[in-house]
Amino acid sequence: MNYAAFDIEIAKDLPENGRWQDVAPLGITCAAIAFSDGRKPQFYTGIPSMSRLDCQKLVRELEDLSGQYRLLTWNGCGFDFAVLAQESGLIEECARLALDHIDLMLTVTFTKGWYLSLEKALKGYGLKGKRKVVTLKDGTVLEDMHGEKAPRLWAAGEHEAVLTYLADDVGELIKLMNAVDKTGWIRWTSNSGKLQTVSIPKSCTVQRCFDIPKPDTSWMSDPPTREQFVKWMPEDI
Repeated sequence: MNYAAFDIEIAKDLPENGRWQDVAPLGITCAAIAFSDGRKPQFYTGIPSMSRLDCQKLVRELEDLSGQYRLLTWNGCGFDFAVLAQESGLIEECARLALDHIDLMLTVTFTKGWYLSLEKALKGYGLKGKRKVVTLKDGTVLEDMHGEKAPRLWAAGEHEAVLTYLADDVGELIKLMNAVDKTGWIRWTSNSGKLQTVSIPKSCTVQRCFDIPKPDTSWMSDPPTREQFVKWMPEDI
């Protein structure tokens, strides 16, 4: 199976509590798609952010690609596709794409009951991990790059640095999916040093994730709910 990994960067800073809905609409500054078959990555950009028409074109492109590739994200169901739905106005189309794609983080969350960072999953397979170093236009080397800095860097005209960071994210996600396909597992080391694993069935789409038995989260103070990932979708999807 060939995969197309999808990710976006947003125009607004997220609040500390992580509730992006509180400051929506967020705007999309850029998006990237990487491919498992060696096809050249695709980028979508807007200055200062992508217009509604730009976002609609991206949705149509993802629909076209979904006929050739299985779309792939990390937390795309609850974030990337939700934001794209809001920015494009194509809510039903984005909901269908989200339900039919593979969201590796969602599979872990539905199985374990907690979130897992992409960085931990990448390190679990000895992959490079998320890019930490980018070079700015004036030659300054930023050595602590992370997604929270992307909105301000984009607004400052550091488009190449943000796109470099974004390209690495989707590229590493493809490598992770290839590793998962070979082993059947996502694996990572917990904060306490223990090896953790989650089985990933073939073609475990978001829709199929709802068949995963619910874990015991009674010990958690504020566990994520399954509903929160799809509440942006129309009820009749």
